[in-house]
Amino acid sequence: MALGRHLSLRGLCVLLLGTVVGGQALELRLEDGAHRCEGRVEVKHQGEWGTVDDYRWSLEDASVVCRQLGCGAAIGFPGGACFGPGLGPIWLLYTSCEGTESTVSDCRHSNIKDYRNDSYTHDRDAGVVCSGFVHLAGGNGPCSGQVEVYSGEAWTPVSDGNFTLPTAQVICAELGCGKAVSVLRHELFQESSARVWAEEFRCEGDEPELQVCPRVPCPGGTCHHNGAAEVVCSAYSEVRLMTNGSSQCEGQVEMNISGQWRALCASHWSLANANVVCRQLGCGIAISTPRGPYLVEGGDQISTARFHCSGAESFLWSCPVTALGGPDCSHGNTASVICSGNQTQVLPQCNDSLSQPAGSAASEKSAPYCSDSRQLRLVDGGGPCAGRVEILDQGSWGTICDDGWDLDDAHVVCRQLGCGEALSATGSAHFGAGSGPIWLDDLNCTGKESHVWRCPSRGWGRHDCRHKQDAGVICSEFLALRLVSEDQQCAGWLEVFYNGTWGSVCRSPMEDITVSVICRQLGCGDSGTLNSSLGLREGSRPQWVDGIRCRRTDTSLWQCPSDPWNYTSCSPKDEAYISCEDSRQIRLEDGGGRCSGRVEILDQGSWGTICDDRWDLEDARVVCRQLGCGEALSATGSAPFGAGSGPIWLDEVSCRGEESQVWRCPTFGWQQHNCVHQEDAGVICSGFVRLAGGDGPCSGRVEVYSGEAWTPVSDGNFTLPTAQVICAELGCGKAVSVLGHELFQESSARVWAEEFRCEGEEPELWVCPRVSCPGGTCHHSGAAQVVCSAYSEVRLMTNGSSQCEGQVEMNISGRWRALCASHWSLANANVVCRQLGCGVAISRGPYLVEGGGQILTARFHCSGAESFLWSCPVTALGGPDCSHGNTASVICSGNQTQVLPQCNDSLSQPAGSAASEKSAPYCSDSRQLRLVDGGGPCAGRVEILDQGSWGTICDDGWDLDDAHVVCGQLGCGEALNATGSAHFGAGSGPIWLDDLNCTGKESHVWRCPSRGWGRHDCRHKQDAGVICSEFLALRLVSEDQQCAGWLEVFYNGTWGSVCRSPMEDITVSVICRQLGCGDSGTLNSSFALREGFRPQWVDGIRCRKTDTSLWQCPSDPWNYTSCSPKDEAYISCADSRQIRLADGGGRCSGRVEILDQGSWGTICDDHWDLDDARVVCRQLGCGEALSAMGSAHFGAGSGPIWLDEVSCRGEESQVWRCPAWGWQQHNCNHQEDAGVICSGFVRLVGGDGPCSGRVEVRSGEAWTPVSDGNFTLPTAQVICAELGCGKAVSVLGQVPFRESDGWVWAEEFRCEGEEPKLWSCPRAPCPGGKCHHSGAAQIVCSVYTDVRLMTNGTSQCEGQVEMNISGQWRALCASHWSLANANVVCRQLGCGVAISTPNGAEGSDQLWKARFHCSGTESFLWKCPVTALGVPDCSHGNTASVICSGNRSQVLPQCNDSVSEQAGSAASEESAPYCS
Repeated sequence: MALGRHLSLRGLCVLLLGTVVGGQALELRLEDGAHRCEGRVEVKHQGEWGTVDDYRWSLEDASVVCRQLGCGAAIGFPGGACFGPGLGPIWLLYTSCEGTESTVSDCRHSNIKDYRNDSYTHDRDAGVVCSGFVHLAGGNGPCSGQVEVYSGEAWTPVSDGNFTLPTAQVICAELGCGKAVSVLRHELFQESSARVWAEEFRCEGDEPELQVCPRVPCPGGTCHHNGAAEVVCSAYSEVRLMTNGSSQCEGQVEMNISGQWRALCASHWSLANANVVCRQLGCGIAISTPRGPYLVEGGDQISTARFHCSGAESFLWSCPVTALGGPDCSHGNTASVICSGNQTQVLPQCNDSLSQPAGSAASEKSAPYCSDSRQLRLVDGGGPCAGRVEILDQGSWGTICDDGWDLDDAHVVCRQLGCGEALSATGSAHFGAGSGPIWLDDLNCTGKESHVWRCPSRGWGRHDCRHKQDAGVICSEFLALRLVSEDQQCAGWLEVFYNGTWGSVCRSPMEDITVSVICRQLGCGDSGTLNSSLGLREGSRPQWVDGIRCRRTDTSLWQCPSDPWNYTSCSPKDEAYISCEDSRQIRLEDGGGRCSGRVEILDQGSWGTICDDRWDLEDARVVCRQLGCGEALSATGSAPFGAGSGPIWLDEVSCRGEESQVWRCPTFGWQQHNCVHQEDAGVICSGFVRLAGGDGPCSGRVEVYSGEAWTPVSDGNFTLPTAQVICAELGCGKAVSVLGHELFQESSARVWAEEFRCEGEEPELWVCPRVSCPGGTCHHSGAAQVVCSAYSEVRLMTNGSSQCEGQVEMNISGRWRALCASHWSLANANVVCRQLGCGVAISRGPYLVEGGGQILTARFHCSGAESFLWSCPVTALGGPDCSHGNTASVICSGNQTQVLPQCNDSLSQPAGSAASEKSAPYCSDSRQLRLVDGGGPCAGRVEILDQGSWGTICDDGWDLDDAHVVCGQLGCGEALNATGSAHFGAGSGPIWLDDLNCTGKESHVWRCPSRGWGRHDCRHKQDAGVICSEFLALRLVSEDQQCAGWLEVFYNGTWGSVCRSPMEDITVSVICRQLGCGDSGTLNSSFALREGFRPQWVDGIRCRKTDTSLWQCPSDPWNYTSCSPKDEAYISCADSRQIRLADGGGRCSGRVEILDQGSWGTICDDHWDLDDARVVCRQLGCGEALSAMGSAHFGAGSGPIWLDEVSCRGEESQVWRCPAWGWQQHNCNHQEDAGVICSGFVRLVGGDGPCSGRVEVRSGEAWTPVSDGNFTLPTAQVICAELGCGKAVSVLGQVPFRESDGWVWAEEFRCEGEEPKLWSCPRAPCPGGKCHHSGAAQIVCSVYTDVRLMTNGTSQCEGQVEMNISGQWRALCASHWSLANANVVCRQLGCGVAISTPNGAEGSDQLWKARFHCSGTESFLWKCPVTALGVPDCSHGNTASVICSGNRSQVLPQCNDSVSEQAGSAASEESAPYCS
């Protein structure tokens, strides 16, 4: 429907709102639309109609309007007075509906007053376009299909039970689709739909719309049905034969067209058409089609529509029909039919072997007096009048062989089908090879026969042909359509192919409905515009047709009435130029590539933008799909790619994500907006190609996006130039290797069916030449794999020339930049010399250049063994401020022929010597150094490679001076910590060095004084480690989420926050990927100021696509206060999968369950081991893996089994990243569910059991003690509860750290005591990054902390002894209960001393049978030794009781040790001695 038309076709509907405003009822209507369900929104207040301003007008507001009016779903909400400006007041400035309200009055809205008084005008009146209450879905156009009505929430099918033709007539009339010609039943519902409309419609047929028809609820609330009702409407539904004004079984053929009876033109009228008319009228079969005596004066009453029946149809409206360019039907040239009527004669079978005499009346004007059930059609030619010739006989469609096939044969076919004259007789399967029988061969028609099978031939079914010889025809009535333009597919000069020639179409009157039919027929969308501003077209051609007037019932241009065909139907200046909505083009600008940038649309010759109001990922998905740019990664607003220019075409875009084009999504309306270009929307798409399964986005398996899924590219004929194009397109520098034989994933049987033939200079893979793989199957041994690097080009420059000595420069994004000398090491220099073919590094200096913007601050951490600099670990985050003259330089040995001596390991260099500080020794050294198991290249266990074996250093005498040498040698800054006792885990292999005594100035750690190479008295549990200042770690800090929180980086030994400026989407993606939290995320700016104090380490982070971790991203230099606390970054990553441990009694043990797609599922225990468990425990922040359980140890789960045959190495960030059979691929049941027991985030060590000792938390790699500074009892209570250890009974400080451990947790925990676990307690970094302490915090917990004495239900200083065990008070057994125990209870309760321990009350199941063995001096019962093994049977009356002295003032006498009490005395059995 055309939104721009301001024509009301019907009376307006007025409904009362349910709200009374100002004492008067408010009414609502839509005005000046094409029907009652579209138009300008008007409300009535105080007796006067007024409008609504389009300020904040949205699809939700429109939805409520449509629902209130019973007009179906909202499909548009145009503003800007799209339906013309209203008159009278502007009653509402805005409404703010949620979209679920029943009426507009239920929505929040502005005060009702006349806003014209506030200078508002009608130029911004709001409008609505609704779908209507009923539609026909799933048919060929809007006039046929399944009947569905709108429930207010969704389209619901109508049952075919008791569905009547009068109801169908109302629907067809309401939709502007003429009359109902059939009602079909048994149309099965869609599988996804279990709903059916719960009412039956009882229309009489004269109602103006379905909404007002009587309805009755279905009996019992359930409609009886076999399926959905289906309706076919047609403008050609009524036909009659007229003689002398009466309708019977012979006469002139007339049709009711839009309520007017019109005669049909005899041109192209065929016997097949006549047979259908007779059958439709119940008049038998056609006897003849005479040209009289039924004559009528021609004129406006004659319809020029041409029907192309096969003869088998039941109704004339079922036949293909064309009306475009109908003949000039003059006087007496109308179609007539004589039907057999009630005649009883039986017609003889037709004789196929004889042709009719040429020129006979029967052959030209009438049907033969015989019966013929065969049918004829033309297929695969684009219409009913061109294609391969096929005949139906005995239930099978077959073809004709092209032997002897010529125009005479083709003439018979064209005439038989009512398709005019034959223009061409084609052979050699011109329209494709058919199937089935070959019915005829060696035809020899005269051209006059009535049926092609009546021509002479070899005989029915006799031939010596194959289907590659199938015959075809192009008739004069064959029509084709196209738009002619230099560079556009869906815009151009409209041309029609008629009578064998392309010619133009005239543009008068050509209304919107005609343009819509044309665009739809061409597959160019549902609407378009007729352009009249173009200049005269060059060249000459026929102007075939004018006066085209399409109707809603027409599904193609050929059905639309028009003036007759004419070679010159108009002048060349009136030729039609059409721009369909799909002629619009889309692009992404200023984003660095075709798949990211500002969204721009070309329309009417101008590029314009989209406003970012409501712009989200669903909108971005449509744009990315439309451009063939893969998946949508981000939808950006606020002109992040710069402000555009030109028109702003769209605003308030609300795509579902499934639309084929962004301009098909609901919006304000075309060029309706309230924006400026500072609000231009942008998109970042994944692109057509990606590298998957490698270490980051710049290496891995080559995959391209098919539109639905990522598909691997075969390694067959995959070339390095193609790889170069891919690396360049991905912003990943140059291709450094192409690998093949990368096996496809087991789940993927698909491979891209083309080979790319790039030359290497193309801007992107999309534009490279491609060839289909031979036979549709690409030859391959696996998927192509590519490795790219942004750091692929390096040179040494001296005085402007590149050679084997000079300043180190790298080509970064096409620009040569010097490297900063900070952290530049001899190992790095050696790699550069090797890469350039310049031998080994002799020295690191001294070529200086003025620093500045041309200096790259990336730091490389080479071991020295790499072949290329890009193979070395690299960090760029917080790079130093590289000022004047501080650039890296190298002197390589080049072509020198001298052999360098071996290095002397036993001697250290003089401290401060130039050699030790600036240059490599003039000796050859093949040893390599690395740090492992520390989470990065700058922390971990120290290992040295020599003679092919990696070995360790013993921690005897290991200190910061030794560690300084290691950190300096690796380009990792200063040493923060020298760890011992295998802090980073025990290594293996040799122990190369022991008793090191470095000065800190040596160039290599093996040049420090030591016992000697390979001499030691150590074991690997004494392996030395290092934490350097350049060691970096990353985390998100949150109370309860793993993948969302405040972003913190560990630098220089302290956790600190990260600043959020500018932090674009690519930076957030790198962070989330590094943390194992998915591939994207969002930066949240709405959080309040964070509590506590910490460093704000770094700002200005600008990651690139080549960066695989945050450490590689350029940024401003490190600074303790890089921004204010209000600018700290809070990130939410988008990883949808979650993991938990269930039914294990706590968050760190239980059955492993994964949440995906809304369902929790399990892992099968096949091959489940401790390495798999390690990944799970690390992922949950639950410490070490203690056990990997199988056989549903924690009970059988439910839901899906997500993984099987998991084979983790133990280092993966998430268990679903481990090798496995494939997602949801398994051969298990839930009796095989895997489980895990982890140590937890916190533990107590060095005490007597797991419930007392030094507090340590797990850093991810190692257990780290917590400082006793500011450590509180509430924090201890949380720890004891988390560990299942009852309550905290003491917090001790001043516990010395282990000698080997110089590390302390860099945060203080601020628990309130009610938190479920320590992980969720608030934390604050220690001031200055160092926790004030005198040692490690130590805790003692006890499950035996609460005790009471109970008498008659009250607690006092005498009575039965009870303890609170796991929240339940339980009596203690008297067996082994002693006076010493009793004294401790009295002391603990503040009740003095024990007077006696009398027998207690009856026992029960609530008796606690633990036995305490107190000495009597303890302050608390939980401090006494306790045993529970082999507990006695505590039967009736055998509960412990105590009588304490309470507040009695008597002083107990001293006990007489020399006198024992008599055995069996009451005192000895029941009471304490009355002595002290």
